[in-house]
Amino acid sequence: MKKYYFASLLTLALILLIIFIKANTISVIDTTIGKGLYTLHDQPLVSFIKWVGMLGSTVGIVTVLFVSMLLFIIFQRNVKAAVILFLSVLIGNVGNKLLKALIGRERPTFPEHIEDGFSFPSGHVMVGLLLFGMIAYYLVRVSQTIKVKQTILICTSLLLMIIGFSRLLEGEHFLTDVIGGFITGGLVLMGMISIDQVLHTKIERRKGKNDVAL
Repeated sequence: MKKYYFASLLTLALILLIIFIKANTISVIDTTIGKGLYTLHDQPLVSFIKWVGMLGSTVGIVTVLFVSMLLFIIFQRNVKAAVILFLSVLIGNVGNKLLKALIGRERPTFPEHIEDGFSFPSGHVMVGLLLFGMIAYYLVRVSQTIKVKQTILICTSLLLMIIGFSRLLEGEHFLTDVIGGFITGGLVLMGMISIDQVLHTKIERRKGKNDVAL
């Protein structure tokens, strides 16, 4: 019940955010914050943040995706996890492109702006949340101690925050684009986890029936 309640809240937040963007009521705040952060983009620490943020890029996502799929198959013999992981990224990527096309928000116009296409929601954040969120989900599920589970969740959260922050420092997105990426990614992530849990239950029941038959 809590899961559906949280999903409803995220959906409402997304709808309100889109309304505000379409009504152009938060553009001043977005632009002010964006310009302020963009002035820091040449700082040494920022270079490190942007480097870590590359994990949310197309190259980073594809590399981590296929390495993770291979590791799940080789070490855990979990083909289902590999397939769900692939589908999560695929659905996230297609969904992100559809949302961008539907909303049609232009990107920030800073001097070194290099990305093409529309701005809302951030693809790096949305797809990154799906990929690393699903990986964290599978790792937490097989972890034996609470401390390990907490470490996985904290490290994943920090990584996703850095990816989102890097998009602001590079001037490729507004703050609300990043927030939108987290919301949309979170919604799809919840859906993919639910699908995985249903499949996991069915597989376990089938195994149980086969064991009884033997």
